[in-house]
Amino acid sequence: MRARIVWLSGIIAAGASLAVHLLPGAAIQTAFAQEVAYFRIGAGAPGSTLYDLAGQIAGIISNPPGSRQCENEGPCGVEGLIGLAQTAMDPIGGLQSVEDGAMESAIVSADIAAEAAQGTGHFKKSGAMTELRAIANVGDLVLHVIVAREARFPDLAALKGKRIAIGIAGSDNAVTAAFLLRVAGIGDKKTKLLTGDPKAAAQDLLEDDVDALVVVARLPSADVSTLMRTGNYRLLGAQVSGDRDTGYVTADWIPHRQYAGTETTPTLSVPAIWVVNATLSTELADGLVKALWHSATQGEGDATPKRLEMSASDLTVPLHPGAQAAFRALGVILAPDMPTEPEPQATTN
Repeated sequence: MRARIVWLSGIIAAGASLAVHLLPGAAIQTAFAQEVAYFRIGAGAPGSTLYDLAGQIAGIISNPPGSRQCENEGPCGVEGLIGLAQTAMDPIGGLQSVEDGAMESAIVSADIAAEAAQGTGHFKKSGAMTELRAIANVGDLVLHVIVAREARFPDLAALKGKRIAIGIAGSDNAVTAAFLLRVAGIGDKKTKLLTGDPKAAAQDLLEDDVDALVVVARLPSADVSTLMRTGNYRLLGAQVSGDRDTGYVTADWIPHRQYAGTETTPTLSVPAIWVVNATLSTELADGLVKALWHSATQGEGDATPKRLEMSASDLTVPLHPGAQAAFRALGVILAPDMPTEPEPQATTN
């Protein structure tokens, strides 16, 4: 039995783990052509917004033998495939596993994927990951900046030089929170970005030991909802600062009454990108895109609070050729400036 703990909500749900044989790397190609294959999706810690998204997608793409029948081209997953959400506490390590072929796929925020593809930021030392390819943009991750209700911060700019909690060190939330704060103009070296347990940070806000807490999550965030229902917190708005536009960070908003006691709040969002290795077969990549597309457009997954969203826009790594063919077959017009596969290196004798 493996316990799944959702921080701040006070809910602990336990579920049995199914024992399965995971196929290493490219071996999944052979299994896909036969009866059944297990397709792992690495994403975040249990209870995190990316892990929940991975679980949702795993359910959508799964269609083992004897399972759903496809009728009228409706949602039915990928025949012979079982999707599995797998924890990836460290998004940098998760992408490295995909690059090395040790894991089939991962979901990361677009900023982390961009650094990996370009060999910058967290990947400056290891270098660019040239084997990463995108299946799709699978939804927006929204910046929530939370302060104590009585705190005297009129706007985000007032947090320059202050103490801002961004989550567990090295986690998806911490990395992307720091990135989005820089885009919003909070990049001052005097600002103290604090890492650690977000539950403790939420309490520290009320005791004036921390000035703000940042959560990057899909809307609506259950964790933010739990905080806002107490009436002890409020949200600060955010916008792109000066010339810090990256091309994929979007001016967004948190709707009126999305959370208890909140008005419409301007903020920023960044795409979540589902990434695979370039060696993934075109047939399987095609199947993954079409399974997601049918689910997103025909309503499968309505039992979950968050409906799946997907597109081929705002990708920060090249789109897999199989995914590209699938989007075109579905009538999606692809942006002419999207990232492309690197040119093959010339060889000499």
